[in-house]
Amino acid sequence: MTRRTRALVCVVVAGAAASLWSVHAQPGRRWMELVVYLAAILISSNMKVPMPKSNGTMSVDFPFILLGIVQLAPGQAVLLAVASVMAQSRVKVVKAFTLVQILFNIANVATATVLACHTYAASLDRVHGEVAPALTIAVTVYFLANTIPLALVLGWESGTSPLQQWRDEFPWYFPFYVVGAVLAALANFVGDHYGWLTSMLLIPMVYTVYRAYRAQIEIIRDRERHIVETEALQLRTIEGLAMAIEAKDKNTHRHLRRVRVYVSELGRLMGLDEPTMKALVTASYLHDIGKLAVPEYIINKPGRLTPEEFEKMKIHPVVGADLLERVRFPYPVAPIVRAHHESWNGSGYPDGLKAQEIPIGARILTAVDCLDALASERPYRRAMPLDEAMAFLQDKAGIQFDPEVVQLLSEHYPRLEQMAREATEDKPLNTDVFIGRGEAPGAGYEPERSPQSASENGHWAAAWLRELRRGLERARGVRETSAILAHCVQAQIPFDCIAVYTRTGAAIRAQYMNGWCECAFSSEAIPLGEGLSGWVAENARCIVNGNPTVEPNFVPEAELFTPESSALAVPLLNASGVSFGAVALYSREPAAFSRDHRHMLEELTQEFAPALAREMRAEEAGARERACLEAAAGSVLENVRAS
Repeated sequence: MTRRTRALVCVVVAGAAASLWSVHAQPGRRWMELVVYLAAILISSNMKVPMPKSNGTMSVDFPFILLGIVQLAPGQAVLLAVASVMAQSRVKVVKAFTLVQILFNIANVATATVLACHTYAASLDRVHGEVAPALTIAVTVYFLANTIPLALVLGWESGTSPLQQWRDEFPWYFPFYVVGAVLAALANFVGDHYGWLTSMLLIPMVYTVYRAYRAQIEIIRDRERHIVETEALQLRTIEGLAMAIEAKDKNTHRHLRRVRVYVSELGRLMGLDEPTMKALVTASYLHDIGKLAVPEYIINKPGRLTPEEFEKMKIHPVVGADLLERVRFPYPVAPIVRAHHESWNGSGYPDGLKAQEIPIGARILTAVDCLDALASERPYRRAMPLDEAMAFLQDKAGIQFDPEVVQLLSEHYPRLEQMAREATEDKPLNTDVFIGRGEAPGAGYEPERSPQSASENGHWAAAWLRELRRGLERARGVRETSAILAHCVQAQIPFDCIAVYTRTGAAIRAQYMNGWCECAFSSEAIPLGEGLSGWVAENARCIVNGNPTVEPNFVPEAELFTPESSALAVPLLNASGVSFGAVALYSREPAAFSRDHRHMLEELTQEFAPALAREMRAEEAGARERACLEAAAGSVLENVRAS
């Protein structure tokens, strides 16, 4: 219990003592009624009704306390109220009340009852003796005097605003106070005209109201339970869709959950209303769901996109918004998803919205999405330190991002990052499974295709192709064959070094390097799918002007290439069109390679790949033959020694 809570308890107890002192001189009256009302309170104290929109309950014995205020002396009415508190502290309680809590509740209700008695007496003259209006005014005073100290205690103990605590919890009680006043006024009217014992008809009336309300509350609770279960199902569906996005895009694992943590806290700090907050959290999971319509090789490409690939990538906000519109969320998710690539100055896509035209949820999501993307590893670049990523957003404030959002993010991002790191992580979907069963598809398998001939590409000089063929016919061994390719490529495509990688199991390994490659890149194997060359070898697709520093075998200490340098990588295809390696050209210059360079290198590798495969088979055969000879020689030597 905090110091100010203890102080409030003391003030309430002192106030109760002062209140009782103010009425102690007033003599009691109608003792029989007091006994009957006290018995009714004790009997009905276990009949508690739950409050809607609140965790609290209210006992139906309240009308008898109001009858005491109308018919008895103030001290007697206080006795009824205190008896009600004592009974409710012992009957059907989830957690036992402490002595301090009981003392506070008794003092609080005693003060409220005395204030209600004084208010009723003062109001009765002003309303010309009408009981119902005077009692309604007294009930209002009782309600405020009883609930305000409770809100202060609950707010201070929970660390929330007492005013907000009062707004959330107690306004729902007031209608029941008024209903109690109406019942008490009716019972008093019956008692005045037909004798006070007839006012005991209030007991079956109260019980009837109690049972009807309990039945209605059960229906409401069932509906609320159904709503909660539906929302939980919806949340699980959202999380399932998010995992589907992660399975499609290998780069988003943990990204979606981290973004959710960031936007949730920023939305709270900006005071977003509940529907917007729910929409923002949902959009943080599903903003990239439109990528399901984008080819996987584009999403996971470890290099710059071509204009055609970028046009395909730009459809994902529109496709995602259209998909989510069909889900019919009860809050505006689709507009946030559609606008999460819009820019503050109107240069974004797909609609060119600017400034306040962009939904606030999209403005928050855009900034957070960019910050986390910059600070995370990507196939086309290394992760940026978080401080540098934040500095990038600050530079783009007012251009790409909402300045207010960037300012708030810059003030809180260290704390938000800590929260994101501590967030629980879901296990990603396992897509590395093999299904052994299953016949060929109904339409059969796609026929094998031979590599495109050089004559089909008009961008290549036939003379250099003939030069390459003659060189390959004379070359012996993998290194000499690769050197012939390097010589022919150098004549047409400027580069600083070249590497030839071939597949070995689940990795590729450099068979040849020249130029600076031997310093800039190590000889260690590259797992399939990783880096530029590993991605090209696995997907059988080219990369133009990729980042050389993302190669797993890159040696930063050599300082020969930077993230601004460029690389051109093409796959090596066998006669069946299956990739068995890659050829990579590296340049220290940014954007050093063009589409024509790619076509040239593809033409050369189409001639080079069969020759390389032939020499690799020859070297493997030679290695096996040498191993056999060495084994035979060893056996002969052992026999000679034995004889």
